[in-house]
Amino acid sequence: MDFSPYKPSPDDDRKRQDRQKGKTKATDYANPSYSPYQAGGSVGGGHGASFQSSPASSSASPSMLEQGGSGGGATLRVNKYETTLPIRVDVEAALTYVVPPLSGLVFLVLETHNDYVRFHAWQSSLYFLALMSVLFLMLFISTFLSWVLFFVGIGSIGYLAYRAYLDGASLERYEMPYFGPMASEWVDTE
Repeated sequence: MDFSPYKPSPDDDRKRQDRQKGKTKATDYANPSYSPYQAGGSVGGGHGASFQSSPASSSASPSMLEQGGSGGGATLRVNKYETTLPIRVDVEAALTYVVPPLSGLVFLVLETHNDYVRFHAWQSSLYFLALMSVLFLMLFISTFLSWVLFFVGIGSIGYLAYRAYLDGASLERYEMPYFGPMASEWVDTE
C-alpha cells in the first residue's frame, strides 16, 4: 500500500506510462487548465458522468474537443455539474426556492447550461404561482384557511430547498405531484 501524502493525478500517471512505452502522442490534455476529470469524466479515463454530443450542434472551445475513437470526428465532453453562474449546482437549485416564484423565474433566465437547476426553477415557479393564486382566492373565503395555506407555503419552501440542496450531489430530481412531471417534461424538451 502506498500511504504517501501526495499522489499524482491519473493524467500524470498516464502520460508517464506513455513516455516509458515510447508512445507519446499529442492530446488536448496537455493544457494544464483542462483534464478529463474536470470535464466530468471518471478518474480511470472512462466517460463516467459525462455526456457526449456532436460539436456541430454547439460552439465549443478547442480545449474541450477531443479526438473521437474509432468513428473519427471530434466529440464534445459536457460536464453535468457546469453552470452559467459561478455558484455550485446544489446551491443554485436551492436558491430557486428562496423567494418564490421570483427566484425561479430569475434562474430560468440566467441559468442556461444546467438542466438540474432549470428543473427546480420550473418546479418552483409553477408550484408557487399556483399556491399564490389559491392563497389569493382563500383570502376572500376564510382568513383561517388562508393562514394555514400560507404556513404550508413557508414549510414547502424550506422542504423543497432542502431536497434540492441534498439531491444536488447525485442530480436526482425530486418531483412534486403534478408540477414535477410537468417541469421535468419541459426541461427535457428544451
